[in-house]
Amino acid sequence: MCSYHKSLVLLLSLVSIDSTAASEIRGALIAPEDNLAASDVNFTSCRPGAPGYINPYDNITATDESSIIGASTTGTTCDNGSAAGYACNNIDLLAYLNLGTFNSQAANDIWGWTDPENGREYALLGLKEGTAFVDISNPTAPVYLGRLNTHSFSSSWRDIKTYADHAFIVAEAGNHGLQVFDLRQLRGVTQAKSWQETAHYNGFSNAHNIVINEETGLAVAVGTNKCNGGLEMIDVQNPTNPVKVGCYSADGYTHDAQCVIYHGPSLDYEGREICFAANEDTITIVDVTNRSSPQMLDRKSYANSRYTHQGWLTEDHKTFIANDELDNNKGQTYMFDVSDLTNIMSPIIHQAPPGRRSIMHNEYVKGDFLYQSNYAAGLVILDASNAETGVLEDAAYFNVVSQVSASFTGSWSNYPYFSSGVVVVSSIPGGLFVLKPNLGTPPVSPPPSSPPSASPTSSSNSVVRINNFAVRTKTKSNGKVKSRIYFSVRSTDNVKDEGALVSISFGENPTKTKECTTNARGACMIGLPLFNPVTTPFVMVTATVESSLGVYNPELNKKNDDECAVFSSGCPSLELSHIFA
Repeated sequence: MCSYHKSLVLLLSLVSIDSTAASEIRGALIAPEDNLAASDVNFTSCRPGAPGYINPYDNITATDESSIIGASTTGTTCDNGSAAGYACNNIDLLAYLNLGTFNSQAANDIWGWTDPENGREYALLGLKEGTAFVDISNPTAPVYLGRLNTHSFSSSWRDIKTYADHAFIVAEAGNHGLQVFDLRQLRGVTQAKSWQETAHYNGFSNAHNIVINEETGLAVAVGTNKCNGGLEMIDVQNPTNPVKVGCYSADGYTHDAQCVIYHGPSLDYEGREICFAANEDTITIVDVTNRSSPQMLDRKSYANSRYTHQGWLTEDHKTFIANDELDNNKGQTYMFDVSDLTNIMSPIIHQAPPGRRSIMHNEYVKGDFLYQSNYAAGLVILDASNAETGVLEDAAYFNVVSQVSASFTGSWSNYPYFSSGVVVVSSIPGGLFVLKPNLGTPPVSPPPSSPPSASPTSSSNSVVRINNFAVRTKTKSNGKVKSRIYFSVRSTDNVKDEGALVSISFGENPTKTKECTTNARGACMIGLPLFNPVTTPFVMVTATVESSLGVYNPELNKKNDDECAVFSSGCPSLELSHIFA
């Protein structure tokens, strides 16, 4: 987490602004729970530990959430929007361990480990004082196995990842370095004990996050006191003997990242090791295949950015889904088209519904779903199967605090990768929640009171529509604009239309046409030729759809206010003039 945006720091130091404007900027940057006057804020830095930095977690009071759920650890089903007093939808509460269990003042990060020898599942919970290990193999009766204390000092920020049955732990604490813990020591343990680190790497002092590509054994420490805060690359293939192998510092401080062996649409980079970094005000893509000579492929900022915090790739490596921790609590998720690694497109924004808008924090993709930890909105799960078209749909949620607010409290992070389907969630003031989402299982319909009518024999009796669309643009160095239009086609009863042919016509004298065929998610993309916004002030695009599900009715197209109000009910055309404004 970082509380101030570096661009605004520069603004305040370089530009003379009146007191009213200064107050408005300060008000936008200070969380309400900080209880600070605007004049009390020092904008010299936004990074933990730097001069003038104000820790937004200092005023958080630990709470015993068991006062709400009682002593029961048998689990509580989400029923009518509530599980043991917590707001929920499609997520059951299996168990809860409060901070007192761990003798801790606050929790932070969380990760998980599955023992390959016996399949037992463990939660690795970051605490202000160290790291706790919890056996959740019986998820309604988790067993606390003890704690590994911090290497140096307590810290509100701790981060954990795993590789080769070892945990790798960093913290925003001086002289902490990288702790290594052999997780195989947990086998057969049934009660809490004090643990010691297996190995330690002192190539840096503090770090904000640790990133690990489990395919290659590359660990990347970010936000450290080395490498200009950028990608500090460490080989951990031998987990107890970490070795520095590279550094990428050209784009400055990295807050968090994901590094993968790339298998996406940019065929020139197939099989290469690519890092997707959240660099405070940009998404930055770096090829780190050659550790000694990493190369930036592209970087992208976006309108009204406040603090580019973290993100995760969809599994097809087409979309990087990111969040902005300081976007005025709008609950916004940013979807960047990264299908061309050298040409990141402007993001499409999804906004949480009113009543669930909070500060965004960590999020991860598993299959078609995005698992978000959104502080005081708790765990939010979105269907991201159409993320490439800019569509996210509510699937489930569970709030770990009593009410949604614009506060740096609630869920710090989550780990959704257990094969059991259990998701563990860390609550800053609460502790550990063990949850079970109910996703993808349609409700059982009651038997009909009378025989159903015959199904239609012709698809012409059904109707399809463009369920959503999105426009992504990029201005080239010559001033011309490159644009792509993403379509999602569904029937009116919300069935994704695979194999539909979407055709568009655009331009004048002569009219041009292009087409695409929807994939299994009912989505496809059409790229338009470069347009000069000076000579071509707007482009009108008209779409048609040929579908086996039924007849296309443009009057039923779903409206998308964020993209173009013209493309709405009763208007089958899309005016792209807004992209040239």
